[in-house]
Amino acid sequence: MTVVEEVRKIFIKACKNSSIFQEDYEIHTKIVEKLALKLAEKFNANKEIVHLSALLHDIGRVKFGGKDHEKISAEEAEKILKELNVTDEIIAKVKECILLHRHSDPRIPELLEAKILKIADAWAHFVKPIGIVCYGVKRGFKIKESIEWVIKKLKRDLEFLERVNNFLDIGEVVKECKANYDHFISLASNENL
Repeated sequence: MTVVEEVRKIFIKACKNSSIFQEDYEIHTKIVEKLALKLAEKFNANKEIVHLSALLHDIGRVKFGGKDHEKISAEEAEKILKELNVTDEIIAKVKECILLHRHSDPRIPELLEAKILKIADAWAHFVKPIGIVCYGVKRGFKIKESIEWVIKKLKRDLEFLERVNNFLDIGEVVKECKANYDHFISLASNENL
């Protein structure tokens, strides 16, 4: 089994053991993984760093909750990757990617692989926004509150993607996300909710 396969197996097991994030791999991380690898190919980034970062970027949230999950995820990633004998150089870059993936931090990372993870994480939110609404409900929000939370999240992510597009050609990503955002807003503004 490859390191990536081992890491995926570890992440999926963590999801299954979570009371809130059981579907996280299917609803979010699997999508981030796919989109990040697509971007890594397009921009000739280190696929190993991108792949491992995509799989582990939310492991802290899944295992321990959302508060400061990027820091906890980076620590967990380091433990897991050391156990799998990944080089210190790769581990350091994976940790950097994970530490900078949060969109509450508006900075655009310098490291290409970190940019890619942050882009893929934002992009993934537009793929299954209803799944994110369900997470909000599981966390105790009412449906309307959860929808409003997702709208804010998508708006913030779209603004980030538009800014990154000034430095890295992701125009097609921005176009797709904008269309999905408009569809979600249209659905959310339906008075029958």
